[in-house]
Amino acid sequence: MVNDKKGVLLQCVKVDIVGNKISDCVYALYDNGSERTFLRKGISEKLGLRVVGSEKLNIYSFGARKPRSQVCRKVEVKLRNILDGREVVIEALEIEEISRASIRVPDWDVCIEMEKRGLALTFDVEDLSRNCQISLLVGADYYWDLVKGFQRLNSSLVAVETVLGWSLQGRCDELTESILVNFVISERELVSAEVRRFWELESLGIRGDGIDTGLNEQDILKEFDESIQFVDNRYCVKLPWKEGMQEKLGTNRQVALRRFNGLVERFKRDPELYREYGEVINGYLEEGIVERCTSERLADESSFYLPHHAVVRDDKVSSRLRIVFDGASHAEGQYSLNDCLNTGPNLYPNLFELLIKFRENAVTYIADIRQAFLQILIDAEDRPFTRFFWKEDLNSDKLTVLNFTRVLFGLTPSPYLLAATLKYHFEKNIDLFPETCESLLKSFWVDDLVGGADDVEQALKTTTESVKILKDAGMILRKWQTNSKELREDWKKKVDEHSRQWMQHEEISVANSGSHFDPIGFLGPFIVRLKLILQELWAADIDWEDKLPSSLDYKWQLWCSELKDLHCVKIPRYYLSDFNLCEFISFDVHSFSDASLAAYGTVLYLRGVTRNGKIIVNFLCSKSRVAPLKSLTLPRLELLGCLLSARLAEQVSKCLKFEASCYFWTDSSICTYWIKGKADDYKPFVKNRVKEIQRLSERGNWSHCPGKENPADLLSRGIPASNLAKSSLWWHGPPWLSKPSEFWPCKIVIESPMGNLELRKEFQTVSQNKCVVYDSQFVFDLNKYSDLNKVLVITTLVKRFVNKLRKLPTEVGPCSAAELLEAEQDWIKFEQNLVYSSELERIKSGKQISKNSSLDKLAPYLDDNNVLRVRGRLEESEFSSNEIHPIILPKQSKFSELLIRREHNKVCHGGVSATLSKIRSRYWIPKGRQIVKRVLRDCLICRKYSLKPAQQITAQLPKNRILENPPFTVTGIDFTGPVIIRSGKESNQKSYITLFTCAVTRALHLELTTDMTTKHFILSLRRFLARRGNCKVIISDNAKSFTATDNILREFAKILVDVDLKKFVGIHEITWQFIPPHAPWWGGFYERLMRSIKEPLRKILGRASLSFEEMTTILAEVELVLNHRPLTYTSNDLDEPLPLTPAHFLFPGQENLSYPVHSLEIFTNQPSTKENLTRRVVYQTKLLRYIWGKWKNNYLMQLRNAHNFVNSSPVRDLKKGEVVLLEGTTKSKFLWPLSVIEDVIVGRDGHIRSCIVRTNKGQLKRPIQLIYPLEII
Repeated sequence: MVNDKKGVLLQCVKVDIVGNKISDCVYALYDNGSERTFLRKGISEKLGLRVVGSEKLNIYSFGARKPRSQVCRKVEVKLRNILDGREVVIEALEIEEISRASIRVPDWDVCIEMEKRGLALTFDVEDLSRNCQISLLVGADYYWDLVKGFQRLNSSLVAVETVLGWSLQGRCDELTESILVNFVISERELVSAEVRRFWELESLGIRGDGIDTGLNEQDILKEFDESIQFVDNRYCVKLPWKEGMQEKLGTNRQVALRRFNGLVERFKRDPELYREYGEVINGYLEEGIVERCTSERLADESSFYLPHHAVVRDDKVSSRLRIVFDGASHAEGQYSLNDCLNTGPNLYPNLFELLIKFRENAVTYIADIRQAFLQILIDAEDRPFTRFFWKEDLNSDKLTVLNFTRVLFGLTPSPYLLAATLKYHFEKNIDLFPETCESLLKSFWVDDLVGGADDVEQALKTTTESVKILKDAGMILRKWQTNSKELREDWKKKVDEHSRQWMQHEEISVANSGSHFDPIGFLGPFIVRLKLILQELWAADIDWEDKLPSSLDYKWQLWCSELKDLHCVKIPRYYLSDFNLCEFISFDVHSFSDASLAAYGTVLYLRGVTRNGKIIVNFLCSKSRVAPLKSLTLPRLELLGCLLSARLAEQVSKCLKFEASCYFWTDSSICTYWIKGKADDYKPFVKNRVKEIQRLSERGNWSHCPGKENPADLLSRGIPASNLAKSSLWWHGPPWLSKPSEFWPCKIVIESPMGNLELRKEFQTVSQNKCVVYDSQFVFDLNKYSDLNKVLVITTLVKRFVNKLRKLPTEVGPCSAAELLEAEQDWIKFEQNLVYSSELERIKSGKQISKNSSLDKLAPYLDDNNVLRVRGRLEESEFSSNEIHPIILPKQSKFSELLIRREHNKVCHGGVSATLSKIRSRYWIPKGRQIVKRVLRDCLICRKYSLKPAQQITAQLPKNRILENPPFTVTGIDFTGPVIIRSGKESNQKSYITLFTCAVTRALHLELTTDMTTKHFILSLRRFLARRGNCKVIISDNAKSFTATDNILREFAKILVDVDLKKFVGIHEITWQFIPPHAPWWGGFYERLMRSIKEPLRKILGRASLSFEEMTTILAEVELVLNHRPLTYTSNDLDEPLPLTPAHFLFPGQENLSYPVHSLEIFTNQPSTKENLTRRVVYQTKLLRYIWGKWKNNYLMQLRNAHNFVNSSPVRDLKKGEVVLLEGTTKSKFLWPLSVIEDVIVGRDGHIRSCIVRTNKGQLKRPIQLIYPLEII
């Protein structure tokens, strides 16, 4: 919205467009910057305008580099001035949408000013200060035909006279001081109500929830209190009319009648709806909620008719149909009833406060008022303004006019009238029931009562008194629910008619609601990911109907897929666990904040200490915000998180019914330094926010905590729902929060150079001089370095620079050993000061350190250089002083980690013991072995040495191996050779053996070829197909597997990619499948048979040299023998049937098996008659069925038992972007190439079986057994 000093008005008029039979009133915008006149397509279709042609346009939109081509229909448009009826005909081009933006017309004051000048605008009163959608854009082709002249009102604003009426254009800053001219581009209209509601709920607790009505609330309430009456055991109120608006209200009779006639037509189509509708109306009549209007009263012109319609909800049992009355309805150019009534102030308590209080009571209860609005009478003078039409007989033409006697749902002041009535009644009874009335004033949200108490006795007293108080106002509390069984039993005795349900669960289940209503922020780390997706959508200017980009679509689908995991999230409603309030001696609220470049947030915990010393810590609430699109530094974002923390803590403190101290935690040293400092010293951004933080909180209550122990970190980056459900850090805060305060983090806040960047200019010089005084260790962050030697060198160079500024003697050249040793000692003292500050203070003052200190058993002391050392018991030994009195280093320190890495490198990457032994020759780190183990786990060289390939559970057998199919339907192909054969008396030549293996029956077929050309291979394939039937699927090694092996394999690789082979396979409708490169076990069913072929050939041939025909014969005999190999177990029992062999499938009926029916002899020497042949076919069919049954029961079951799951437990899946080692040809893992996983290939069972990896030579496809994960992403 543009304010009154810089408001701009666009040249807009309201005009009638005349169609064939009807007309429509629209808003038209004059734009002489457009070459053509445009009309919204929906208007032309609605009015049936005549099409006179078409035109192809190149449309340039604002900021576009290229035009958008579009063919538009040209229509004839008749325009009519709505004031004097003048008409003009123009031609316009149809377009789907002129502009998504809405503009606002001048407000009331502008119209009055124009009338004073004798210039009438075309806008009605209802248009003033409302958004107007442009339907007609008058371009330069008709602009000057319609514009007749203008009057300059001042130097910047012009009134333009057109055929269609007067309009205004220009700045309005010099018109009058009282004029507010608006030009609004309402993006809010483009956002759905659901999204808007989402952001409103997210803002509860961190912003004011009062609505500025622009009215004096005290005056409205005073007027209400003076007019309210108690009549016939009910309260009677007047409608809150706006001053002077009741006289301007029309009757709206025609609009209401037209809409009722439409409702009647619907009744005729749906008699059941009419019956239910009538039952509601008749119920209203019987209860006196509505009354019939007499003929005398109908003559009164001061009235208003309300349209109404039905809202049917099948999920409601007691009130499936609800009648809704439209108080916003109005005739053209008239006001609606809602326009003339004051909305009234918001008297309801803060929803966030209501929900927080709901969790602080051991005993809770809820109820609602039966038909709350309808229990309040409307003053008799206002009842004519609530009339509506009804038909008691659908077949009759007689209309009945009814009007309400009670406050109805559909008027904007109805919630206010209910709240004001309840407030008046409770304050009236506060002397009789002080505690209950005070509670009721804070416990109602519209007609819902949400309350609680510390015990059953107090809850029973409050609820019974509440029933009586509301009954005195003519209202009934119903649908009582409670979490207390005892309270429910007491209800049965005293207020049984109101007790209907008992709340049996004390946990809030997030998955029980259809939509996720989470103003408390239980799911903050999960919801923040949705906020980031929405921000990306808006930043990319993606409309709601547009297709999502692949990156955003992936994030959205991933987030949606995790919604099912919310079923695991269950939150205790009562946040004091199993204790009563009286058992606690103190309460604290601990507020944590954090930020990332993407988002920032805060989370609050309630910490209670009981009389027996037990500490309870439970989640209170959380809030998060996405980072602004305008780039901010991380410290500024951290400061926004701190501000959010202070606001939320201040709001929560008001909600709690007990006193609680507020403590604030952040992992940003810079923000802590800012907050504890003087706000006026900083630049405006930091200054303003620090001032508000200091106003809302005590400076001394802000502390620093480690980043890994900050639960708000989950809000700043987001986590999956499954991780959220089991996150103890999120639900109960860091572990030290459940301990006494002496175990809390204690870090001295040090002035930071980064923090000084926000100082105002007049303070920067002073700050710079102060920075020189500090030691060099404050200059840089150790977390940015991985080499201690480099850190020491940089520290030495910085110290040299400081000494040079101080004009002290300074070394030059490479850093000496003494300088590096001194730099190391500086870092050691710095780390000791950070972690062991309290111990150092006690030692310096001659006091004994605390028994709770981790250094108590080390008897620490300070040496001559003020370095903390272990006293030890080896002073009489001949060890060096460092070995007798090692230097103490903290266990959780980046410096300690860097030192461990350095010593680990010195012992040539020895194990934990070697590294620890080297460290303890000079240093002592508490729990050193654990810390060394943790650091060594991150050593890349050691990890490479101990890497193991990726694992996966054993895959299921392929479908094409366990389904009944004729032999060789699915065939595996492999080859071997060369075999030397004799081609003449003194010459030999190479030949090759091609193996065809059936994947189902394990039968094999052997072919001998004279060379490895495509031609001869296809010939062998043809012979195989001719003798074994039509093969459907062929499985073989991938051609790429042979590129790095011998010449023979490379030749076969060429055959696999040959065009002729592809044509042959296509003609025979064969599907050729390749296994992944370098994964021969994928083709194990044919690889295993290659050994079975080679062994008998080696034994049979010996040193013999055979001819081609002799070798072909030998291969046929080997093939026969192998096709008779047993597939199932060979028993020693004579009565057991012979084992199953591949030959049974190739030659059914030619083996001496123990068949269940006829033997072969019965068909011997039988004549080939039709009967005998038919019997033979039937017999072979039974025989095959028997063989296949044996194949299933014996062979497949044997396969199941033989192939146990090697990895039956869950394994870690490889991920995209993961850094891995790819197994190479050498044994040394250090020579294997480093690769990145580009994509994962999932098998039929959903498990990853192979990956696409990127190396420096390109992309490769490899099975996971050749991939060694480094667990670096």
